[in-house]
Amino acid sequence: MSQRRIAAALCLLIRSGAALASQSDSIVLVPPFEVEAVEAGNLNSFRIGKLAAIDPDHPLRSQPDTQTLSLFGREDLIANIGDDYPATDCAPVSGTRDVVDEIAGRAAKTSVVIINESHERSEHRGFTASLLTRLRRQGYTALALEALAHPPDGTPTKYLPSVLRDAQLPYLEDDDGYYLGEAAFGRMGRTAKRLGYTLIPYEERPDGSGSSNLSQQEQIARREEAQASTLASWIKVHAGAKLIVHVGYHHATEVARADGSRWMATRLRAKTGIDPLTVSQTTCRGGGIARRLAVIPADELPGTFDLIVDHPTAQFVKGRPTWRIAAGDVPVDIPASLRPTKGWRIIEARLEGEPAAAVPMDRVAVRPNEDVALLLPPGHYTLRAIDPVRGANSSRP
Repeated sequence: MSQRRIAAALCLLIRSGAALASQSDSIVLVPPFEVEAVEAGNLNSFRIGKLAAIDPDHPLRSQPDTQTLSLFGREDLIANIGDDYPATDCAPVSGTRDVVDEIAGRAAKTSVVIINESHERSEHRGFTASLLTRLRRQGYTALALEALAHPPDGTPTKYLPSVLRDAQLPYLEDDDGYYLGEAAFGRMGRTAKRLGYTLIPYEERPDGSGSSNLSQQEQIARREEAQASTLASWIKVHAGAKLIVHVGYHHATEVARADGSRWMATRLRAKTGIDPLTVSQTTCRGGGIARRLAVIPADELPGTFDLIVDHPTAQFVKGRPTWRIAAGDVPVDIPASLRPTKGWRIIEARLEGEPAAAVPMDRVAVRPNEDVALLLPPGHYTLRAIDPVRGANSSRP
């Protein structure tokens, strides 16, 4: 796919209270705009290609667009139609303590915590990130990420994910895994690295055998078995270690489902004999104005999950989720010189000095005349503007 990238480096100094009281609020443009080609085969170019395929005037014509738009920071566009946003009718759990306190208390009684996410809602990644500090104090030292690419055996070091190639990097890289390119997922990786967690890939290894001749149910079973086997092997080698596993949707299901399918958490429990703490963020939502625990719905089998976290209905300011502002991010206007005149434009903000390969602190797709902000914690940033191109003969202003 032919694409062109328009990159602009900017330094942003963002002041928040006394933390940066001695710094100015100026935005300095360095250097001038320059055109840069997107490297073929790069995972980020694949993401950009998926965005380029979305009609900016009619962005919601197909359901897969929801995850792509979420990856590029535009949850506001999908909140009215995405599967994981409408409020459910889940009853609250009465008489329980704070959600994090409850999870931490239960986590102290096991050595494996499995928590799921929606691939549409960045808040779920932010919540898992918020648990990492608390659980680190309780002896949890490893974080397994479904989204982290698991290369074939024998992959040369230079082609390994950055967390396997160089654990000292403070950031994840765009090629480390598809969903990791979303800003909140990248931030979770940064938090884990800062706290000293070992990051573990456990996805099914590509072996070239293919699965086109398998039914969907057989493909699911093969993947779940591979994931559970990889994690069980890690647990066996690291006896006594405490492990957090961040998964998508049903992978955290702890009991066989009504159709007989056995997902990763069910298989891992059988293989290890460890009763994991399973936490769902996808079962209930919109139950209150604050995060709370909910009762498992009647249409779910008893024991499917140990705890169900019910997040409030998503809210947005300047096109961005307010949970990030509550967590400390500052809305920053995109400079007028970087705003598009037609089509999509992607704006990326990285800490000054970090390479283009690093997952940015924020990444958002904007269209002409939209009042959409970047969300950033205080710091110095470089900005890059990327214009997706639909075809070899396409052009952008």
